[in-house]
Amino acid sequence: MAHDSFGDFPSASTINGKLGDLFNCSGTPEDGYELHMEPGKTYLLRIINAGLFFEFYLKIAGHKFKVVASDANYVSPFTTDVIAIAPGETMDALVVADAPPGRYYMVAVPTQPPLPDPQVEAHATRAILQYSNTRSPGSGAAAAGGDQSCEEDDDDVLVAPQMPDEHDTLRSFYFHGNLIGLPHRRPLPVPLQADERMLITLGLGSVCRRGQSCTTGVHGKGMLVASMNNISFEPPMMKTTPLLEAHYFHTGDIDAMPEFPDWPPRLFNFTDRGLTPWGPKEMEVERASKATAVRRFRHGAVVEVVFQNTAILQSDSNPMHLHGHDMVVLAQGHGNYNATKDVASYNLVNPPWKNTVVVPNLGWVAVRFVANNPGVWFVHCHFEFHLTMGMATVFIVENGSTVETSLPPPPKNFPTRAAEDNLVPDEFYIKTKKTEASYK
Repeated sequence: MAHDSFGDFPSASTINGKLGDLFNCSGTPEDGYELHMEPGKTYLLRIINAGLFFEFYLKIAGHKFKVVASDANYVSPFTTDVIAIAPGETMDALVVADAPPGRYYMVAVPTQPPLPDPQVEAHATRAILQYSNTRSPGSGAAAAGGDQSCEEDDDDVLVAPQMPDEHDTLRSFYFHGNLIGLPHRRPLPVPLQADERMLITLGLGSVCRRGQSCTTGVHGKGMLVASMNNISFEPPMMKTTPLLEAHYFHTGDIDAMPEFPDWPPRLFNFTDRGLTPWGPKEMEVERASKATAVRRFRHGAVVEVVFQNTAILQSDSNPMHLHGHDMVVLAQGHGNYNATKDVASYNLVNPPWKNTVVVPNLGWVAVRFVANNPGVWFVHCHFEFHLTMGMATVFIVENGSTVETSLPPPPKNFPTRAAEDNLVPDEFYIKTKKTEASYK
């Protein structure tokens, strides 16, 4: 990611798994995805960013999108010419085939923050929207970023949209700010009060390699990691009991695992641009630790989480995903979250319900969720490299007072773990209790 610590970057982007005509890996332009439409009809596009490395801007030349849903939840419809979509995020959008008959480029451009952030080559890709009353000649070669067309012959013109700049992060901020919920389509009311509050900072940092002492800083002997509240998630060892089973059977070390903190270890100017270049300033705040930390919530608790991005070694946005629950997005902003003034901007009337929220670069987002789904749930950044580097934690929702609000047992024939004995749950539980008794 920085200073050669993370150097395996994508070499292409695709739409529906196809490279499109911007790439000629085999010496000829690759076949791209084609979307065929009949004039006058309205089409519902279900769009997901499965790239896991970049947020994308998506446009179709000569057409507009009417966004109607996100993350399987309806939103108040709004019209836009560009969709901003982060890894793991989904958008449902209507497109009306009301342009003059022809062939139009659909272009996806990856985004990234500007310098001084580390820069990665961003590969645009494109598909073709073709009207049914238009013939299909060979693909053209119009520039993806240009407001221009490519004449293949006198009768066919491929039109390319004018794309946003890859460093234009504000467009994503305003796009996601336009997402407003439809309250009457939700089974649950908007949670107006919070029982638990957390401030979670997101950033990069360093830890000493296992068994070694080291100096701080990525130029020292430390290992670059990603973290939440300066804790880089360490997955449980392969031979240990999976967290969900340990929680259900009350076995293993899950009760002794460290509690994920509600606040960062220290407060500072999280969005200070002086923290991005490596140096003495960021070295003061970058030190992290590795742990399998968990945070427990009683069943039914309303939890408010403010995700705060930092500028430590980079200032990119972070798409944060919560398993097992939807969140209401109360507000977003740039700079450091200020509880005194920013609460006034909370949308408690018609906020959108999401399972992946985009934390803007050098900014924050406030969400609430109702902990009503018992179990062990992963919370993580949907940038794959951030996830593998440790930007994750675990939320545990305790059982409620009824069978319906309690975690069901695993299937009878479900293997418990990747151990030699490969016991089914009942056998594993009995063996574990015997082992525990032998130590008493």
